[in-house]
Amino acid sequence: MLLGHFAVGMAAKRAAPRVSLGWLFVAAQTLDLIWPVLILAGVEHVRLVPGITQVNALDLYDMPYSHSLATALLWSLLFAGLYLALERDRRGAAVLGAVVFSHWVLDFIAHRPDMQLWPGNPQRYGLGLWSSRPATIAVEVGMFLAGGWLYWQATAGKRRRGVWILFGVLLAVGIGSSFGPVPPNTTALAVSALVILPVAVLAGWLERPRA
Repeated sequence: MLLGHFAVGMAAKRAAPRVSLGWLFVAAQTLDLIWPVLILAGVEHVRLVPGITQVNALDLYDMPYSHSLATALLWSLLFAGLYLALERDRRGAAVLGAVVFSHWVLDFIAHRPDMQLWPGNPQRYGLGLWSSRPATIAVEVGMFLAGGWLYWQATAGKRRRGVWILFGVLLAVGIGSSFGPVPPNTTALAVSALVILPVAVLAGWLERPRA
């Protein structure tokens, strides 16, 4: 998923209004920020197989450290601990930890059976939403719009036009990515995935109140 993860970050603003949207977006995409780093380092692996799903060409056959259930829980705890140490905000830390873990849950729904419960576990799990492009778009767009509505409710009275423009761009990119070309190679795929980080930084900056 792409839009679904951002949707959780937007929706979580209502549960933790003090937490920056930048933090929420990074939390929602933490596993997908760790994953490309491990791909580039040769620790995890992916193949590009056109037609393997209707939505993308990713054969995610080896991602035990970024996307197994056990390591997702670990990354969630580490992320929450980092935020708590920096901001001394227990509620915010708890919400961010939950947002990090939500990534695994959504990927379990979207992926083919390629997700492990722990590194070394031979079994793979996934409900395969990506096998249907119309269903994927419907679920992701529906989640994104719901997340945007919850964000709007949590920030009532703070009309930040730049944030809403960014949301519109993300919505267009998210829908378009379901029809995009196959990346030329796995290195290009991993590098492009890291664009999520500057997007999160931009979201946090746009949300800041202006003098």
